[in-house]
Amino acid sequence: MTELLTGLSQEVVSGIALGCIYALVALGFTLIYRATEVVNFAQGELMMVGAYVNFFLVSRISANLGITGAWMYFIAFMGALLFAIIFGIILDLVINRPLRDQPVFSVIMATISISIILRALVAMIAGPFTHIQSSPFGDGVVSFNKIAISVQDVFIIFCAIVLVILFYIFFRKSRWGVAMQATSADPTAAQLMGIPVKKVYRLVWIFATLVATVGGILLAPKTLLDTNIGFIGLKAFPAAVLGGFGSVPGAIFGGVILGIIETISAGTLSYHFAWIKEINDVIPWLVLIAVLMVKPDGIFGIAKVKKV
Repeated sequence: MTELLTGLSQEVVSGIALGCIYALVALGFTLIYRATEVVNFAQGELMMVGAYVNFFLVSRISANLGITGAWMYFIAFMGALLFAIIFGIILDLVINRPLRDQPVFSVIMATISISIILRALVAMIAGPFTHIQSSPFGDGVVSFNKIAISVQDVFIIFCAIVLVILFYIFFRKSRWGVAMQATSADPTAAQLMGIPVKKVYRLVWIFATLVATVGGILLAPKTLLDTNIGFIGLKAFPAAVLGGFGSVPGAIFGGVILGIIETISAGTLSYHFAWIKEINDVIPWLVLIAVLMVKPDGIFGIAKVKKV
């Protein structure tokens, strides 16, 4: 019994770290949806592109500049964030502005098209190879009461907490954060009040690209780096819906919950019930359906009442 509880505790901690990555991708879904009411199905591919850019920078900085250690990872990280900002501006110009007044379906199809194009471009540039991204923390492990936690997982959880706090402060205290909330509530009224709605939309896409890039950088050392990691967006999407689509706390909560469920199902449950392995990839969707049957708007979602 003690070994079972220790194993479950270990899986919960690993699940929280994985769930934090899901939460960051789900946060990108939420930010764009709150401002534009559009679901960006390219969010997973944005994470993949950010991970590849960081990997490329780490490799080039080490080979060409001779910089190694913490500085190499820091410079690559800042370079990847700079790329994310520029890429977010490009996406706003390519997707959001030309299609802003078009049917939502058209914008959704545009994001799906972008996801396919990005996957193909990365495959063409990087080749059909699988890369191993080294971790800046090596194989360091922290032990606590027989539970071993990798330093990488601790850092992932720490980064997610810091980002959530920064977003909360930004949305609640900053001028642009208030402008984003006003724009998401009523773009027309916000524009009449003098809020630069176009700049707000651009900022939203930049933030969505930034959180996706950070998620990709954190995920890469935990798994093999290839173009298929963009499919993690399909796992983060139910996390956003589970928490309540459009809710920032919901995106975080949904991501962490699904991360924990996935690690437990792949570990303890699969060990005791072999058939669980066969459905492990669809478990997030099964959980989503079960929750939506009870609470259709998600855990943190607010039901909208339509007057007729």
